[in-house]
Amino acid sequence: MKLLILLLVTLLSLHAALPSDTQLQKMVGRMLIVGFPSSKIDANSQIVHDIQQYDLGGVILFDRFYNDKKRVKNILSAYQLKRLTQHLKYFSKKPLFIAVDQEGGKVARLNPKYGFVKIPSAHTISKMPLKKAKKIYDTQAQMLENTGININFAPVVDLAVNQNNKVIVRLGRSYGSDPKRVAEYAQTMIDAQTRHNIISVLKHFPGHGSSLGDSHEGFVDISNTWSQKELEPYKILINAHKADAIMTAHVFNAHLDNKYPATLSYKINTELLRNKLHFRGVIISDDMQMKAISANYSLKDAVTLAINSGVDILLFGNQLSRNSTKEIVDTIFEQIKNKKIPFERIIESNRRIAALHVKNSIIQKPIVFKKERKEMTKAYIKKHYGLKVKDIKIKPKIIVLHWTAVMDLNDSFARLNPQKLLTDRKDIAKASALNVSAHYLIDRDGTIYQLMPDNMMARHVIGLNYSSIGIENVGGEANKNEDLTPAQVRSNIALVKYLKQKYPEITYLIGHYEYTKMQKNLLWLEHDVNYRTKKADPGTKFMHKVRQGVKNLHLKGADE
Repeated sequence: MKLLILLLVTLLSLHAALPSDTQLQKMVGRMLIVGFPSSKIDANSQIVHDIQQYDLGGVILFDRFYNDKKRVKNILSAYQLKRLTQHLKYFSKKPLFIAVDQEGGKVARLNPKYGFVKIPSAHTISKMPLKKAKKIYDTQAQMLENTGININFAPVVDLAVNQNNKVIVRLGRSYGSDPKRVAEYAQTMIDAQTRHNIISVLKHFPGHGSSLGDSHEGFVDISNTWSQKELEPYKILINAHKADAIMTAHVFNAHLDNKYPATLSYKINTELLRNKLHFRGVIISDDMQMKAISANYSLKDAVTLAINSGVDILLFGNQLSRNSTKEIVDTIFEQIKNKKIPFERIIESNRRIAALHVKNSIIQKPIVFKKERKEMTKAYIKKHYGLKVKDIKIKPKIIVLHWTAVMDLNDSFARLNPQKLLTDRKDIAKASALNVSAHYLIDRDGTIYQLMPDNMMARHVIGLNYSSIGIENVGGEANKNEDLTPAQVRSNIALVKYLKQKYPEITYLIGHYEYTKMQKNLLWLEHDVNYRTKKADPGTKFMHKVRQGVKNLHLKGADE
């Protein structure tokens, strides 16, 4: 974990100076997910060489070869798959994406015939109550986690608007034609996968459900069949902060871009997805070897256009054709050197990828947050801020760092977990019976735990709860010792950078001991002039180190 966070901090701190050729090749390598033709690997395997030489971003696993369905490629059984993923992680010196297409139904690499649990298609699940869908997707996510998969190219959020669509609708891959229902069932899968540390990838942007053709086979034009309605599931999930990664489609839409298909389109990936829909996460291409791309563009032109359009990760499944990792890296490397691809785009993509790894390294450890806690939170908001609210969602503008004053993770969690305030907190009991809490808790070895959704209000800082995310750090013995560890410094830096990318509106970073300096700030809402406590956490030295690590974010201090 220490090595992971250190690497992520390094990746998140990249600057604009052109690095050495070796480092540049590794930065390019991190932007690739590739397929390989083996169900087992060793130190001499080509994929191991590629992972180690190029810091390869990840691999995609298939059960069978595309042109020979009887021949095993990567997946034979649960035991074999777990050993394969263990070996991949062992040989990698950095975080590695291990991806599959596990939608359920006909698109299931973890197939029942190999001993895995049968998962119904999206179409079938859309007919079920959400409670049953949640149970099914929790089973699938647990299965993925158990076998070492950490990224699933699912859920599909394409709308079933064209009943003759053979690649999405006829295969049962869509939840339906109603955007809200599609988003609702897709979020059920996303939430299940988040609980099991599986990254979800929404697909296929800007919508493949209205197409007549299959981009595996060639050029697909949706200009006359696509509608704005197909963007709605993306809007809903992006606004709900449920979209960490989105996969592009190789479809052509003259109304959005009259020159390039979506994967290669700046107008679609940057102007539409990023600027208009405000997506801040990772854009992943669909397989670059599909004929819609490979039959119409050279490798050099395809990768150049895709990266310049805003794509962060290029997928080469090596199912439909074969490109060596060296060939891909060298091609992109030369295009950067020739200034056909701006180096700033490589930096930008590496930062987004590093932030996604931070997200994936966070362990879900939820505190009790049932109806009672939510109602007490609403009452707190009304009493202290004079606001009557229907829910307890917040718009984060501040990150507040804390220490627990308790030296053990489990003891710290035990104090934050109950819904009601513990009896030994008489100093703040009159203000509310609502227990104190935080969104994140960082152990002394740097492991990050998420305790509750970071867009819901926690009671952790007087006057500023309604706009702040709280990060607790295990330590600060007896509320005096500045004993937080270097690993915690690195983890706080990585987490702050991840949160700033997730919530661009975050403007302030403060230590808990600084909160009273914000009493004249418009974000200060506390009505009770007598409700103040004196704080020392998380220590001035710790705050200085974290601020130095995130100075490129230009976050304000409490008195700015």
